Amino acid sequence: MKLWKLKFKESDPSNIKLRDEILAQIRSEFTVMPRFMFHQPLDYDKISLPIKSIQPDRTSPRVPTDEFRFGYSLGDESVYLEWGAYDHGLILNEIKRAGIMKDGLSILDFGCSSGRVLRHFEAQVNKNGWRVIGCDIQARAIESMRADNWPDGFEFFTSTTLPHLPFEDSSIDVIYSFSVFTHTKYLWDAWLLELKRVLKPGGIMMHTVHLEDAWKFYNKNRNEKWVQDSQVPEVYNVAEMNVDFLFDGDASVSQVFWKREILENYWSRYFDSIEILPPADRFSFQNIVILRK
Repeated sequence: MKLWKLKFKESDPSNIKLRDEILAQIRSEFTVMPRFMFHQPLDYDKISLPIKSIQPDRTSPRVPTDEFRFGYSLGDESVYLEWGAYDHGLILNEIKRAGIMKDGLSILDFGCSSGRVLRHFEAQVNKNGWRVIGCDIQARAIESMRADNWPDGFEFFTSTTLPHLPFEDSSIDVIYSFSVFTHTKYLWDAWLLELKRVLKPGGIMMHTVHLEDAWKFYNKNRNEKWVQDSQVPEVYNVAEMNVDFLFDGDASVSQVFWKREILENYWSRYFDSIEILPPADRFSFQNIVILRK
C-alpha cells in the first residue's frame, strides 16, 4: 500500500476512487481462479467468514440450496436428488462389472461439487465401511459440505487445477468424475497420469466426456439460450464434428470436445484398457470412459 500512497493523494476523492478502481481490477485479474492455475476460493475478501449455518450433528447431509448446487437442477430438489442417485447407480454397476465390489472400498469423486453424487454413498459407508472422498477446485462447494457436517466415512478437500492429489501411490480403488474432463482444457494428460498414480492396480476410473454425441446434442439445441451462452458457434452451428478435437475457452471456463477415435488413441497410452460407453439413458448426453490400471 505504500506504493499507492506515493502515487495518490489521499485527500483528493477522485484519486481515491481511481486507486480503488485500479486495485479492484488488479484483484480481479490476479486472484480470479484460475488465471494462474489455482482454485476458486471462498471469496475474494480480506476477511472470510462462514458461508452458511453449520449443522451441529453428524447426520445425513442437507440438500443444498440453489446457491450451492452450482447449476444442477436449480429450483427442483427432487430432480437434484434423483439425478445424483441415478449417477450413483451407474458407478455401482461399473464396480460390479469390474468385479471389485467389496467391503472397505475407497472411492474418489473427482470434482464432487457440493456432493450431488457423493451423498448417495451413505448406505455403502454405513454398511460396508467404504471410504468416500470428494474434492473440488471450488472452495465454496467443499465448505458447504463441511458446514453440513456429513457423517463419518466421508472426506472432502479443496483441490487445485494443478495435477496433484494428496494420496499415496495405488491407494484408491475407484475414481469417477462427471462433467470434469468435459471442461479440462489444460493439463488433461498430466491429470490422467496423476489419477493413474493413485489408482490401485485392478482399480477403475469412470469419466464423462464430450464426443460426437454431445456435439450433435448442442447442434440440435443450438437455438437455446443456454447453449449459445455456454458454447461457441463453431460447435453448435456445425451439424457433424469436423475436427479431431476442439478445446474452447480459457483457464477459468472451458469446453472440451473429442472425436471418439482420437480420445481412444490418446488416452489409451496411459492405461491397460479403455472402454467408451454411450451416454446414459437419462440426464446426460456425455459419453462415459472406463479406464483400468
